[in-house]
Amino acid sequence: MQFLKGSTDGSVDQVASNVVKVVNNTGRTVVFNLEYAYPAGWRIMNDRERVYSVANRDSLFVPVRVIPTKEAEGNVNYFINASAFTASGVPLASAPWNMQVTKVSRWFANIVKSEAYLPNDSDETSFQLNVKNDGNSAEDVVVLFNPDPKLLITDAQGNPFGENTLQLKLPVDTDTLLTFKAKLQEGAGKENFFSAGPIDEVVTDKVDFQVSVQVKDVNNKTKSWGGRVHIKKLPSEVKIKSEAGTATIPLKVQFNTYNILSQFTNFSLDLSGDADLGRDRYLRYYYQTIISSNSIAGTQFLGSYRFGEFRTPKYTVAVGDIGANMELLLNGTGARASYKVGKVDVSGIYVKRPQSGLVNNELTSMGGSVRLNTGKRVVATAQVVNQIDEFNEIDKKLGTVEASYRFRNQSLASVKVGYSIENHGVDSTFTVPGMGITAKYVGRIKSVSFSSQLRYNTPSYSSQYRGTKSINSNARYTINQKYFVGFRVNVNTRTPEIYSKGVLFPVRYYKYNTYELRFGWTTEAGNFVFSPKVYDEEFLDVRTMTTGAGITFSTNKASSIRFFSRFYSGFTKAKDYDLDPYLVNRWENSLRYKNLNFSVRYYYGPYNVLDNLRVIEDGINPQSIYMSTYATLNFKEARLSVRPTFTMSYESVMARWRMNLAPQLIYYSKSGFEFKVAVEYFNVNQGESPLATVSENPSVFSPFAQSNTFLRFGLTKQFNIKKPGKKSHELEVVVFKDLNGNNLRDSGEEYEQNVIVRVNGETLMTNEEGRVIFKDLPQEKYLVETEMLSNSEGWFKSKGIEVDLNKDQALYIPLKRGVQINGNVILQQAQYSALGEGGMKLDGIRVTAEGEDGQTYSGLTDLNGIFRIYVPFGEYKVRVNQNAVDQQFEFAQSEYNVVVNNVSVNYQLTFYLIEKRRRLNIKKFDN
Repeated sequence: MQFLKGSTDGSVDQVASNVVKVVNNTGRTVVFNLEYAYPAGWRIMNDRERVYSVANRDSLFVPVRVIPTKEAEGNVNYFINASAFTASGVPLASAPWNMQVTKVSRWFANIVKSEAYLPNDSDETSFQLNVKNDGNSAEDVVVLFNPDPKLLITDAQGNPFGENTLQLKLPVDTDTLLTFKAKLQEGAGKENFFSAGPIDEVVTDKVDFQVSVQVKDVNNKTKSWGGRVHIKKLPSEVKIKSEAGTATIPLKVQFNTYNILSQFTNFSLDLSGDADLGRDRYLRYYYQTIISSNSIAGTQFLGSYRFGEFRTPKYTVAVGDIGANMELLLNGTGARASYKVGKVDVSGIYVKRPQSGLVNNELTSMGGSVRLNTGKRVVATAQVVNQIDEFNEIDKKLGTVEASYRFRNQSLASVKVGYSIENHGVDSTFTVPGMGITAKYVGRIKSVSFSSQLRYNTPSYSSQYRGTKSINSNARYTINQKYFVGFRVNVNTRTPEIYSKGVLFPVRYYKYNTYELRFGWTTEAGNFVFSPKVYDEEFLDVRTMTTGAGITFSTNKASSIRFFSRFYSGFTKAKDYDLDPYLVNRWENSLRYKNLNFSVRYYYGPYNVLDNLRVIEDGINPQSIYMSTYATLNFKEARLSVRPTFTMSYESVMARWRMNLAPQLIYYSKSGFEFKVAVEYFNVNQGESPLATVSENPSVFSPFAQSNTFLRFGLTKQFNIKKPGKKSHELEVVVFKDLNGNNLRDSGEEYEQNVIVRVNGETLMTNEEGRVIFKDLPQEKYLVETEMLSNSEGWFKSKGIEVDLNKDQALYIPLKRGVQINGNVILQQAQYSALGEGGMKLDGIRVTAEGEDGQTYSGLTDLNGIFRIYVPFGEYKVRVNQNAVDQQFEFAQSEYNVVVNNVSVNYQLTFYLIEKRRRLNIKKFDN
């Protein structure tokens, strides 16, 4: 007796079939029936009562069909055994069938809630990931986290994951619910001594940190799932934006005085704002005027700055003091406008400004631009400019055309060409043409990123880069996550032809070339870059070349302390002088901790062309050091902010010390006024300068000391002027614990913070006073909904409340007191229990109370099977999750009806978990 196929492959989704072959060599007819042994949960489709008869020397073929259970584990060999028995139960023969169930990989993952909120009084919150395995084998997966650098992801007990990675095994047909904590790194979200926020500033913008979560199959590299969680810090106040925009027009008024204790005192008045007019229309405005009073010139009006801009998605109009960069820099007082027609943007500008202090000597500029964005990787722009310089008697006309193309790999290439004509003299005595071309490329090919710009402008080309010829290239090759190599080449020369009143100034040649190799590596401490570098310079006919190397260090972005240091050392050679190369060292450092900033720079040897002349002509080696520090120190209870600033420098050439100390005190009043007081102390102390020994007039460099003190005052106030039209109001929502259940806040009833309040699509969180404020809500009816952020044991939110907002209102929302349902799960083991004396763990079994309104409240059992659930008054069906236990167990009663109506009653429930009896079937075979 045997199966025709001793080994087969099967699936839990299909019926498995085979054939038993029976051969009778006993010398007589044999009558028998077949019994089958197969894994628990499987089903046999054969008639087990059927009797078979086989004559001597005859054969019989019996088809066998088996249905595997859905829980059959994949890549596992299962045995089906067929046995022949006589009518009296005497075994005749048996045959095994080995069947391997094919693995079915079918798992799913999802973020339970895509948003998690940080409480006001904590820097951490939690989010959940649900992973379910519907396949037939346990799965090995890895969970990868990519959080914002300011976030730390840990497990529910606060233990961080190495390299933000969690290894996980998913049992078959089991929901795995994982809870993780997201914690702001130290100081990232706290108000502290060095925080930058104003004392009474109400945070009206949501702080949103993102965590990307990816689940990957360890054995199947192509199978993965990805999701994202937003960790948010909600404000307690918001201005509502409707179709008509905000309900008010903001106007910020600033009045400042400067140098009060000196003979030159200035006053300034600033008015500014940015109004939202609705339907993506905005009005921006700014006005400033300055008045100067001094003992020499008396009181003077120093002019004013005016600006106004109206913008929509279709067009923009701006007037006042404006500017534009159209190869030439255009700025002054005038107007600017742009209009969009399909894929084409058209813009123009006209401005004027006086020169050399003379109103009748004006620089008049006008320009126009047409930009085409095809939406198919091509953008083309054409510009024309006309600039009339009355003082220098030059009429410039310039035209440019630029086209750019973005490749599929996001690389970008562009070319810009231009042509200009300049008429010089009052009556156009002569004309000078010019031309220019600029080409750019920025892209990346695999691990190599590259950018380059080439510029060629003739000496008379009417551009801010007049007479410039340059090549600027930068390349970087990433070896792996820790190392990279690269280079930077900057070749820049300028020979501009400058005219004034028809006269050409002497043409000078300027050069600034640098050649740099870069090798960088990353460690746990931070990032390093080693870079040999050569400077080739020429300025004011002084030609120098500096050859050396530098090293740069910067801390990682995740570090709470940001430190940067760059050191360069080399030798400079003056090409046209018979001097030995001289040493130069440059060391620059900056340190930042929250809002405390400190920087120091030290230069040994020449740093600029003037320093080189000191060495070449005077034989003096210059040295200098510069230090600065500033911070913000907040004293919240006093509503004060102190912002000290300190700078100091020393220059060896002049033997001069400079020191400046400028502390600023700001007071934020509850009425919204902001008062500023600042004192500035300035000191200069010059000693014996080495220049006095080489100068023809040494008295100029005599030692001296000078100091002065200045006082500044400032006053700022934000006004919100209500717009005409549909009225709007303010809705204040206050959440409190209603101890006596009368729906009114009585003395002694506490406010509740960290309650989420939703109105009209806006979400806020109550502050420590239990309050949120919705400003500028249009006059109509609103539904106010609340949600408890944390588990306020025994307290429950009210249902949504409808408010008819026809005036400024304060809405008090009571939290209702509830009752605790306690209970436990008790295990009753079978007589021949496979669990042994230790029993089984009873943790993680969910118990849910469902109210008549469909609201559910649930809890999980602990290791001892104990659970507790807080519910408000009402009638509930309390159920235990039968699916949380193995099929070998069942609950004697899995549901109770409970009426909760008394805080003094102890509501206690017990669920008995019974192990099913085990049946032992023992048969003997005599082969």
